[in-house]
Amino acid sequence: MSAISPTSSTSTSTSTSTTSSSGSGPITFNGIISGLNTTAIINALMQAYEQPQIDIGNQIQTQQANLADYQQISADMTSLQSAADSLTQASQWSVMGATTSNTSVATATAGAGASPSTIAFNVNQLAQSNVLAGANSVSSTSSTVASSNFLLSSQAAGFGISSLAGSSLTVGTHSFSSTSALSGGVATGTAYLPSSVTIGSSNDTIDATVNGTAYTFTIASGTYTQSQLAAAVASASTVSGTQYLQSRVNSDGQLVVGTSLLGSSASLQLTGGTALSTLGLATQSAASVGTAGSITLDGTVTAVNNVQAGSTVSLADGSGGTITAGIGSFGIKKGSFNAMEVAAGNGSLQDVVNNINNSGAGVTATAVQVSSTQYILQLSSNTTGTDGAITVESAPFSTALGSFNTIAAAENSQITVGGSGGYVLSGQTNSVSGVLPGVTINLVSAQAPGSSPIDLTVSPDGQSMAKQVQSLVTAANQALTDINKYAGYNYSTNTGGPLMGDSTLSQLTNQVLGIVSNAVGQGNFTPAQAGLSVTSGGLLQFNATTFAQAYDANPSQVASLFNQSGNFTPSSSAYSGTVSLVYASDGTAAGAYPITITHSATQAQDAGNVLSTGTITNAETITVTMGSANASYAASAGESLTSIAQGLNAAFVASGIAVAATVVTSSSGSQLVLTSNQYGSAQSFTVDSTAAGSGQTGLVATANTPETFSGTDVAGTINGVAATGSGQVLSAPSSDPTLAGLAVQVTASGITSATNIGTFNYQQGIAGGLAYAANGAAAPVTGSLTTTISGIQGQITNLQQQYASYTPMIQAEQAMLEQEFSTMESQLGALQNQGQYLSGQIKQLP
Repeated sequence: MSAISPTSSTSTSTSTSTTSSSGSGPITFNGIISGLNTTAIINALMQAYEQPQIDIGNQIQTQQANLADYQQISADMTSLQSAADSLTQASQWSVMGATTSNTSVATATAGAGASPSTIAFNVNQLAQSNVLAGANSVSSTSSTVASSNFLLSSQAAGFGISSLAGSSLTVGTHSFSSTSALSGGVATGTAYLPSSVTIGSSNDTIDATVNGTAYTFTIASGTYTQSQLAAAVASASTVSGTQYLQSRVNSDGQLVVGTSLLGSSASLQLTGGTALSTLGLATQSAASVGTAGSITLDGTVTAVNNVQAGSTVSLADGSGGTITAGIGSFGIKKGSFNAMEVAAGNGSLQDVVNNINNSGAGVTATAVQVSSTQYILQLSSNTTGTDGAITVESAPFSTALGSFNTIAAAENSQITVGGSGGYVLSGQTNSVSGVLPGVTINLVSAQAPGSSPIDLTVSPDGQSMAKQVQSLVTAANQALTDINKYAGYNYSTNTGGPLMGDSTLSQLTNQVLGIVSNAVGQGNFTPAQAGLSVTSGGLLQFNATTFAQAYDANPSQVASLFNQSGNFTPSSSAYSGTVSLVYASDGTAAGAYPITITHSATQAQDAGNVLSTGTITNAETITVTMGSANASYAASAGESLTSIAQGLNAAFVASGIAVAATVVTSSSGSQLVLTSNQYGSAQSFTVDSTAAGSGQTGLVATANTPETFSGTDVAGTINGVAATGSGQVLSAPSSDPTLAGLAVQVTASGITSATNIGTFNYQQGIAGGLAYAANGAAAPVTGSLTTTISGIQGQITNLQQQYASYTPMIQAEQAMLEQEFSTMESQLGALQNQGQYLSGQIKQLP
């Protein structure tokens, strides 16, 4: 009997059989006694009996076909939702393009955060890698160049290490970790230095207290470049043969001045002088104090404190080896780096080259043939910029090569922004960022002095945005095409699709087309003005050129047509502009939603005593802790609250604490107030002070007894639904079928009881609307298509169960018919035998 399936009959050919006494198997005879075609009779009877199962099988096939069609449309809507989601947020519409006036000198790219702008700059120099070469040559690659193993690093210079020398080290990697930076007192400029600075008698002095002693340093008159000016400042600080200050220009074009003494005894406070403004420096309200360093070499810690820049420190590796490290001008930075102890092998040039290249030091070694019988060892850093400068132990090479000459100095890239009177910026690579938000300048070649500036223009990139909108239109048209294919009517063939008549699909088509045709942006901007329209055939049509032109002319207006947005109608002018959209999901319905606030969000705040004199009586040290960070300021007796606030703010910035100190003045006096930068219960800080009471800041009630201050979250409802506050953000439950997680920022202050502050009007825009429609159709569990698909799958399962239940009945019916016809043949055979017997008996009668 054949297998039974939803698409096949369950009948099979059946016959009555007898078996001969010879041969290889049974021989089947069809109705051998009756002469009837019993197989045909049984098949005919079974076809009628099997018809209900065949009908069910046909239903299953139809439902499976419908299921596939709905699943395709659902997949289309999911794709549409994905395409729409890339255009729902205002931030997704800030696509900018960056161009330069001379791409042979520099190119530019714009990314997130870029905005329309224009600057002019000159490329002074490109970043380049450090290249060193032995001063002496050797006659062949087998000649000896190294007498022993040696240290090599392309990372150490970037952390302030000026030299390395090893003793009894194992070959391989040696790891350095500076867990506490070694530094001196430092003052950093607050303004960019011009590329050219002139110093004269009217702007040549720096008043500073260095390591507790007051000095007046006089800078030599002259016109300086940035680097020359830094050298002149350092030179001016030399008194009786001792240089007290170091100076350099950082990557932001600001002058940095630091003490030559490095460690906890070092301090620097700029107190005045005629040169500060010219140098971009400012007086310091408190001394900048150096820090003691801690360097771990291969797990062994060495403390370094109160040493001079340019001195050396001996570091033990814990295994009997030591490294003598030179200390750079501004100390040793916090961080980790490696140096390699490279095996000299047999000391030959070839062995040294091979071993360096296999060491992983970030340095490429080459045996350069300078003549038929002369070779030199050349070392090239694999990294551009001063941080990638090569540090190589020179002693093992001194006999054969002498010293190492600098073929190419490690240099940072350098550009001058704003022409000859502008400011200079530098970087470790030829990719310069930070000049304009979200823009990266890629330097290609340096310009000769006096060259015309390169113009960099950042403008809206309509062509890129058009590609994203085209993706949205393509996804929408695919969904519309498939809906029409499966549920529409073909007038050419006068046939309807298998799903024709499904009102859900008809509504979905109308919804998609209506979202586009009814959309209106800022200033009554229409889809047609953005190149988007609905065709007579029920599809979307998009003109990328029209769109790009409109976007380039007014990006925000075009964006308003597509992205989610909202406006607030306040209940009174006091609440005007206090509610704005933070987030809306694909399930958030467009609508006008009342906002009721029961409690405004607040910042964490600590308000001190009101002091009539504006100064404290006794010294006190204030410590503020936020999370794992803390900052302290030691205020002196008689110090003003304004000075204390400045000192605290500097400490907060240095420690990354999001708190601000301000002084509030009234007719009664002045008051020091500490306030968290952000709102909400998560904004919490702890304050401690060594003094309290009358005449003190009053930030704590009792000296040496810390107090904690926290903000509060906004509380209230959206559309009458209880919402959750986090800082100033009020969020509706994601489970709410209408709001679906709608979140707004509420800046209204001072509310302590339930207050209806107005109505927030949420608009979806084209992208948000299409995402909403697609989500309503294809969302897991709740989507209309998802529900339909689930229902069909249930029907198929039920039909399959019915189909399966018929199989044993059909099998039993067939078996019964076969048995009945077999019995009939047997009975006919018996009767025939009896007849033959009787005939024989009759013939024997006399």
